[in-house]
Amino acid sequence: MDLSERIPSLQQLSRQGHSLLRRSRTAIATADHVLLSSWTLWFEGQGPLVAACTSEADCLLRLRSSAANLLICTDTLDGGCGTSLVRRAKQEHHDLRVLMLLQRPIPRTILDAIDAGCHGICSAQATGTGTVAAALTAIDTDGQYLDPLISGVLHHSRLRRSGDQVPLQDLTMREEDVLRGLCRGMTNQEIADALVVSIDTVKSHVGSLLRKLPARDRTMAVVTAFREGLVQVPTRPPRWT
Repeated sequence: MDLSERIPSLQQLSRQGHSLLRRSRTAIATADHVLLSSWTLWFEGQGPLVAACTSEADCLLRLRSSAANLLICTDTLDGGCGTSLVRRAKQEHHDLRVLMLLQRPIPRTILDAIDAGCHGICSAQATGTGTVAAALTAIDTDGQYLDPLISGVLHHSRLRRSGDQVPLQDLTMREEDVLRGLCRGMTNQEIADALVVSIDTVKSHVGSLLRKLPARDRTMAVVTAFREGLVQVPTRPPRWT
């Protein structure tokens, strides 16, 4: 991928930062020391960065003592793993918001991250392309986000059906439109703009989708949609599937 043409815009985006970061006490955790260093530099001039760790145990200790309310982590850590960190952290800090960058974006790790309760899930390979900013915006406004590459992996994988399936209720055409947007990794605002409706209308349709599928949140709605073949999203298979 050649991003040379986008260097000025990416640098500008980095300088602007993000309002969620400026309003949050953030902890970061990754086994990638280069990524950890770059994140630390990125936070200069933004909200307080209260922890920078490479292991699950160290990050949990810092979360307990720092009053962090936002965690950005990867699935791979020097000790432990990202999904275990998220599960344990959310048991102790129920209001903690989590963005995970998957360095192994395969169906198993994606489903583990969803089950752990991550609010945003992005491919680490897509960092620097605006996906992290989009995820932060979605987390700040919608609560959850799957980037298009992650959705593509789920779409092209064979998700196993559970043995105890609940019959699905019929979706309206507008609910199907909204569901397709969710499966493409679009935020509520992006779906509203595409359908020329208000964001409140989109939120109402999302609520109806969660009841009908049934799903506990947006990310589980996407998993159900792909598992049941409810939508066809024109996404090419990512190279790691």
